[in-house]
Amino acid sequence: MKHQITLVGGQLLPVFIGIKEFNPDRVYFIVSNESKGGLPQLKSVIKGISFSEHSCNAYDFTSVKNTCEKILDKIDPNEEVSFNLTGGTKVMVLAIQSIIHDRSLPGFYINQDNTFWELPNYTKKAVSYHVTTKEFLEITGHSHYLAKTLQDFDQQDLKIAREIERYASNGKNYSAVTSYFRKHYQDQAIPVSGNKNISNDVSCIWDATKVEIFVKTRRTQSFKSTNVRDLFFYAGWWELLVAEAISKWAKAKEILVKFELPFKHSQLTKKNEIDILINLNNKLIFVECKSGNVKQEDINKMKVIKQTYGGLISKSILVSRYMPSPTIIEKCKELEIEVFFMFGFKNQPGNSFQKLITKLNQLEKRNSL
Repeated sequence: MKHQITLVGGQLLPVFIGIKEFNPDRVYFIVSNESKGGLPQLKSVIKGISFSEHSCNAYDFTSVKNTCEKILDKIDPNEEVSFNLTGGTKVMVLAIQSIIHDRSLPGFYINQDNTFWELPNYTKKAVSYHVTTKEFLEITGHSHYLAKTLQDFDQQDLKIAREIERYASNGKNYSAVTSYFRKHYQDQAIPVSGNKNISNDVSCIWDATKVEIFVKTRRTQSFKSTNVRDLFFYAGWWELLVAEAISKWAKAKEILVKFELPFKHSQLTKKNEIDILINLNNKLIFVECKSGNVKQEDINKMKVIKQTYGGLISKSILVSRYMPSPTIIEKCKELEIEVFFMFGFKNQPGNSFQKLITKLNQLEKRNSL
């Protein structure tokens, strides 16, 4: 029988990875009053493993050591025991290291680069278990969500996204049309079909599969696809082009687009939306896509989403069509949000894609404090 004694701190992900990676039959959670609050949601994700919870004073060496030794004294000496030292306080880690030394028992510490240190010989090895996005969210208590993948968009959608990008880059009519709809409908849903006069010269006619722009009664633009309303009116074209670029990044194991999380007590009400969510094998990257102006509330939302759903190990990046204002860039720097901006995809798109992937590689290698 395999036993695992694991220290529980503020981050539950290394606890979960330690269990999945080493597959114990029984887990003993060493918790404090501050850290035990997250255990119910963690336990709901763990299947087929028995576990027990043991409280101690996280800042008292003797309390931690005595708690663990009482557990060890009840385990058959012929059975396998290991320690997960990744969580908890420094005092808890010191107490476990003392036990490892005294009793010649193994342990491990999970790193942020998808590796772990094997104790007591301090050999570095790769983590083989891959945490799915579903598991990430269940650990944080969010089991319900809506999302799309790139497979939900066809080549016609990509073609239209590029056409909208060219339209947005070549004239003022795009800004006038989108600004009108933003102000006119605000938080209301745009009707499935309609006809609106944007100004004396510009009008827009649309339905479920088509958006057309007229200037002085002459049709100047016609965009047709099954996702055209989202692509045009809600700037989905920019998110789709960014997601397509990210799909060329070999490290991205899962890419989810338009990721929506409802309130736990109201599944019909959207609480947060993530433009693009990247799963990198045990690390999440949250991508906020902005085709226009970036506001302070956009950055504050990114901070909340990262802290709530990804934890310390996760990363955030703002991918903006244009360079954000100096105040936004300063705010992002303070909150450890990476900033990447492009001036459209029409000029050397392949080069723009590669620069974004280079930036993502740099972000992925950067450890959190």
